[in-house]
Amino acid sequence: MLAGHRGHDLGLRNRVDWLLDPARAEKILEDLQRLRDEDPPPCRVAGGMTAEPLPVALEAYTLYARVNLNDPTTWYSVETLMKRLRRLLEELLGPELGMLPTSGGSESALTGLYIAREATGRNIVMASRAAHASIAKAARILGMRLIEAPVDYDLRLDVDSLRRLLRAHQGRVAVVVVTLGVTDNGAIDPILEAAEAAWESGAVLYVDAAWGGFPLLGRPAARGMILPRSGPALVGIDFHKHITPPPSGVLLANTPELLDVVEYQAPYMPSGRQQGLPWTRTAAGLAAAVAALEALGQDGVEKLAQHLYELAERVAEGLRAAGIPVQGGPSTPLVAFNVGRRADSVAEALRRQGWILYPSRLPGVLRYVAKWCHTRSDVEEIVETVALAASRGL
Repeated sequence: MLAGHRGHDLGLRNRVDWLLDPARAEKILEDLQRLRDEDPPPCRVAGGMTAEPLPVALEAYTLYARVNLNDPTTWYSVETLMKRLRRLLEELLGPELGMLPTSGGSESALTGLYIAREATGRNIVMASRAAHASIAKAARILGMRLIEAPVDYDLRLDVDSLRRLLRAHQGRVAVVVVTLGVTDNGAIDPILEAAEAAWESGAVLYVDAAWGGFPLLGRPAARGMILPRSGPALVGIDFHKHITPPPSGVLLANTPELLDVVEYQAPYMPSGRQQGLPWTRTAAGLAAAVAALEALGQDGVEKLAQHLYELAERVAEGLRAAGIPVQGGPSTPLVAFNVGRRADSVAEALRRQGWILYPSRLPGVLRYVAKWCHTRSDVEEIVETVALAASRGL
């Protein structure tokens, strides 16, 4: 099939010559390549929450870049991809999942909050003060009221405070948002306790697992917190944080009926319907996720998770040995460490070595994010550079 598509592409290039000057098009592509070559290699961006994709995922992404995800009647292979991805995820999270491919965490959060609002007829979003900025943005777009609950020292949602807030707003909370992998330090909220509190108040649970969801898929003992089953719950997971090109995410529901809220009539389309808040969108992220997960298999997902956690533990241990405070965990394969007023100079020292680490909302804190393409020698170089720069105050 791939060879057939390449032949088709060659035919299209021959057909377009009447419209585009081939030499001009080639010059533009060369210019774009020069621009791209100025960017840092993705594996060296060790503080960012997107990944160098697995090669098989990149190939699949390219193959499906022109396919409209929202027209599965015409592009009938999309339905097959949907079934394959659902089957892969049900092997890890249990049966009867509702599934909607998304562009990533922001779309998943917006859709999840919208579903909760429509399903409950309520208008309050309750989330921790450490929730991702996309939650506040989604609430604002939807005209919902956001109430922030306190967090503990490690930026984990305080469930006792959550319960008090739920009682104070009884009957008005549509959704409780919990975070599986806080952006600032990788912390995990007490998911199951918060879920119980949400369901007791009649609210939907939304698990923001955009960052932390995929690594925890590879840790069997932790899978139960990703999508709790005892009440209405949704979870957003981003594959482009770890194994695929962006955008590539998924919104999962523990009962498929929850996703009926975002199914719409589309009489001009062959299927007559459309699911999700966006309309036309590429199937590339879906294909990339299927390719990556099938290539890895369950054993590979677990092996990758182990690798990521080992890298994070090695960074945390090395920094602690150098006297640099590490902020909790690592609960997910992210290490947040405090170099105080030296944060800018430490980041610059890392950049000179070709490494880019990101800041946190926490003052003086930088973040290391483990990636599949990192090695032990990579993280040892990062730790050594941080320790030296912090000690010298460069």
